[in-house]
Amino acid sequence: MDYFSIDGPLNEWIVLFHGTGGNEFSLLQIAGDIEPNANILSLIGNVGSRESRRFFSPLENGKLIRTDFNERVEEFLTTWHHIKPTNTEKITFLGYSNGANFILGILEKAPEIADCIVLMHPANLGYTFEGGSNVQIYITAGSMDTLAIPGDTMKLSKQLEQHFPNTTFKLVDSGHEVRDIEIDYLRKVLK
Repeated sequence: MDYFSIDGPLNEWIVLFHGTGGNEFSLLQIAGDIEPNANILSLIGNVGSRESRRFFSPLENGKLIRTDFNERVEEFLTTWHHIKPTNTEKITFLGYSNGANFILGILEKAPEIADCIVLMHPANLGYTFEGGSNVQIYITAGSMDTLAIPGDTMKLSKQLEQHFPNTTFKLVDSGHEVRDIEIDYLRKVLK
């Protein structure tokens, strides 16, 4: 899995997971808006290319291809073991759409991987959380989102709360896109 990093003056890291069709640069502005002084580690999905680039294979009939999904998560965890920032005060994973869904797969296997998790517009794809932690999780959803249905995302939030008690759900007036109101909200809660 390819990645790149940008050094910042804070002893804090934001790890970015783009959405479908994105790249390692897609979420830089959002990360900079949230905390301009953080170090950045941005990953690039290795399935597909250009407008179909993603972290795991496309869904089949609305469902994860579990074998592929689990293999991709394990590949990330192996990479993470070698690239994980050390001696840092805070690690935040931030993912949008496909990247947020991928982070959920990571949480299935490694519930204490980060101090904070931001899931922007994740889909409820039948995750199974056996463990949990006190990680702070923020989930955002668009009230008019037709790709990640907000009611299903709220159900996902309730499922997460059973294993991760510090889970917060925020519904914003948008579709599947990230809006300024969402970034403003995240900036406030992540300080």
